[in-house]
Amino acid sequence: MARKYGSPVLLSVLAILMAQGSAQSQSNPTTATVPTKFDVASIRSSGDRSDGWMGVRMTGGTFEARSMSLNSLVWFAYANGSPKRQMLSEGKGWIDSQNWDIVAKVDDPSFVGLSNTERTNRMRPMVQALLEERFRLKLHTELRPTPVYVLQQAKGGAKVKEVPAPPEVEGDWMEAMKHYQKENPGKPFPGMISCSDGRCTATAIKISDVVGQIEVSINANRAVIDETGLKGYYDLSFRLPGYDDNDAMGEIEDDLGMKFEARKIDLTTYVIDSADKPSDN
Repeated sequence: MARKYGSPVLLSVLAILMAQGSAQSQSNPTTATVPTKFDVASIRSSGDRSDGWMGVRMTGGTFEARSMSLNSLVWFAYANGSPKRQMLSEGKGWIDSQNWDIVAKVDDPSFVGLSNTERTNRMRPMVQALLEERFRLKLHTELRPTPVYVLQQAKGGAKVKEVPAPPEVEGDWMEAMKHYQKENPGKPFPGMISCSDGRCTATAIKISDVVGQIEVSINANRAVIDETGLKGYYDLSFRLPGYDDNDAMGEIEDDLGMKFEARKIDLTTYVIDSADKPSDN
């Protein structure tokens, strides 16, 4: 049976670029040593982006965002910070259409030795404080009944290969990626997913970090939630359906040995009440 679904849900680019940082284990430094704000921060409106990366990255005590809308920044700082799926009710106008470049730093040597997961978990509340101060962001949460697709293993099991966890990235993310790709041409960087030439391929990635790309690839009009029960790291590959593909979901189900189940569940939803454009500095 042919299946066709509506336009894709807006997703932050960081869901693809920073897959390793989305794990939900929590570091526990003592409260007295945890900084709550960045020491310095620069925010500028993004220009034309024809070089390098887009999304967010964190190295040492530095947080960087490039070509990110306020919606996407709120998604990273609030809605994507829980092991349970949360949603964002997206703001309109410039909140959705205007992109920003941010460089924020904290002078705390303890950040240097953190894992990607620990650094992400410690910086999220600092990014929240930055958005509230510089964008004058005000929001609230609601529990909303939300249509979703639940991703489960099909009969016979998933068509993925379990592998060891990827090594932690030391130093600059982009330099590490360039070095890996030079030594391993054509292979995706461990812990991330790459889509090109009609196919998406990932190496040493969690299934929970793939659902964002799956959500986009099936042209879904609802969120995809992982209930596969697969908790390790996996190599996987699936066809990248075209926008007008009548059986996008069926192709991915076949390639991954999984199935989608339509449901409606209550999800915590972040609602942007108001925000102001920050001054460039």
